[in-house]
Amino acid sequence: MQNKSFPINYFNSVLTPVKNFIGRKQLSWPKLLFVILFLNGIMMIPIVINFTQTEAIQLKSTFPAIYDLIDEDVVDSLNQTTSEKGQVTFTEPFILEKEAGIVLGGVDEQEIEEALEMTNALVFAEDRFYLKEGDLPVSEITYTADVQLNGWQTVDDLQAEINRQWFQYNRVFIVATYSFMITGMLLMMNLLLVFGAAFFIRLAGRSAMIEINTYKESVNLILNAMGIPVLLAFLLGLVMPDISMIMSVQTFGLVVMLVLIYFRTQFSEDYVAKRKREASSHRGGA
Repeated sequence: MQNKSFPINYFNSVLTPVKNFIGRKQLSWPKLLFVILFLNGIMMIPIVINFTQTEAIQLKSTFPAIYDLIDEDVVDSLNQTTSEKGQVTFTEPFILEKEAGIVLGGVDEQEIEEALEMTNALVFAEDRFYLKEGDLPVSEITYTADVQLNGWQTVDDLQAEINRQWFQYNRVFIVATYSFMITGMLLMMNLLLVFGAAFFIRLAGRSAMIEINTYKESVNLILNAMGIPVLLAFLLGLVMPDISMIMSVQTFGLVVMLVLIYFRTQFSEDYVAKRKREASSHRGGA
């Protein structure tokens, strides 16, 4: 097993509790760090897949004032429009001045520029809409081909469509940002889990009965033991893509694997060799 090249030797070491222990000396520090990143990436896959399938996100979390500008008057005004292939046609322009800001639709370029100088403004043009709130930069959102601003009966329905338009336009940036943040958080948690658990294993390794001689061996052992739990977390994550569930499965699985390693090896290569000799003698006697 020790003659196998990386990463085959790592995958071979995750298969059984005995191989978890025997393979604890195989990887160098750069390879151990690579394995941590690899396992972290596997755990991220269900989260990213789930988020890329999301069709909308709450605009209210980013533009709360603009979100509140959308009321029955806006619904009624936009119901006088028609939409086709990403183009919105206005029967007549409208300007709705409210206490919190202004909503316009079908107006000329000069009126759009004037509205966007105000504190809060929501402006609908023929091929895009604009969001201006407080000191935030103006957001210019191009309509999707299936945009539908008319025909809605409730404020919630129109808000949902605007949410969808905003998310579709910013999808790549939002997914990339979200994935980067979650990846960083998950990596930090995994680093704490791996190096923390390895620290306690190394402390136990100071006992003469336990054959774990270096901290690197402890880290390698933990990563070997994490292989199957991470795979289970990945598979369950495809069904229930919740990061807390994924981390719980991984952590609980690691604990189970460490218990199995102890009972199968006693953290001793002499004990493993003794069990092999006993198994061979039983087979020979049979």
